[in-house]
Amino acid sequence: KEGGRVSMADVKKAAKNALAYTKRKGVITDAVDAGKKFLLSKATKPEHEDLIRSVRKEVRRRYGVGVAKKRPAKGSPEMKAKMAALRARRKTGGSFTL
Repeated sequence: KEGGRVSMADVKKAAKNALAYTKRKGVITDAVDAGKKFLLSKATKPEHEDLIRSVRKEVRRRYGVGVAKKRPAKGSPEMKAKMAALRARRKTGGSFTL
């Protein structure tokens, strides 16, 4: 689309895509790790170091960055069961997240 209005839905979709891209490419992980390293080099008190490490853990918890997810192989019995459950949820029309 050229010109026109930008809806909130467009912004939300683009933000989700950007976050997914940065997760996939490891950009967030690299940036946060570099930030942590820099801040730890500047820290003067032990409690500052604890705070910096806790912030890093919070980023990891919130964005799931740096945590490898186990994905069943395509065509495996686990994946077939997962897809069957997903299709069943779609049929009932309930709200769910993947």
